[in-house]
Amino acid sequence: MKRKPILLDVMQGNKFICQLKYTKRGLPVIVDGKIREVYDMEDLEQFVYENRPSLRGGGIKIAFSNNRVLGK
Repeated sequence: MKRKPILLDVMQGNKFICQLKYTKRGLPVIVDGKIREVYDMEDLEQFVYENRPSLRGGGIKIAFSNNRVLGK
């Protein structure tokens, strides 16, 4: 079964900038008897800066999303 990418909403200040697809797997951790994936925020920030270098130094916020933004 093919794994779905995680959607990341990137915001700067209170403004929505873009949505990126993150395909890497998180670190598996057992929580309450269930396996969950934990993601390192530093890795997520580096991923955003690699794809959107103009956002460096601007104080971004990253949120996990379950809704795809219309567009590309």
